[in-house]
Amino acid sequence: METSFTLAEFRMAYAAGAFVRVTVRGHGSSFSIEGEMRDSRKIEGGRRGAVGQPAVLVMSRDRNKLRTFLNPAAALLLLRQSGVKRAEVQMANWEPEMTALSMRMRPDVTARRLRDRRIAEAAYYPDRAAETELVDRTDQLEKFRQAKYEQLCRLGG
Repeated sequence: METSFTLAEFRMAYAAGAFVRVTVRGHGSSFSIEGEMRDSRKIEGGRRGAVGQPAVLVMSRDRNKLRTFLNPAAALLLLRQSGVKRAEVQMANWEPEMTALSMRMRPDVTARRLRDRRIAEAAYYPDRAAETELVDRTDQLEKFRQAKYEQLCRLGG
């Protein structure tokens, strides 16, 4: 069973030496932070360090939601600010091509960029007809997700 930590709890646990290893793990289009807890039992010779249960970083307001990062550098920066000196990055399940499709933008920013692009194109190509169709990447993202889901089902995962 996984233990979940908010950022404040994670920082306190790390400072207390509760983790054997801290990992930034890629999955899909994002990364999450995980830690391997030390076993609280003492082992022969008084040494601690038997690997115990995994722990994950969750959102402060919703403990059921994993805290994710689109950019692994942001996760590493957060760990550095938390005092972590050594972290492992696992990218086996990270799919960077899915990141570009799933990036969220505010609708007003998207509309402004589209409008500015059309104005620039109209000025550069005065005899070309204006593009009237809006580009919607939602269908493209859904097709990609469906293909990945089917691929995972075929692999048995």
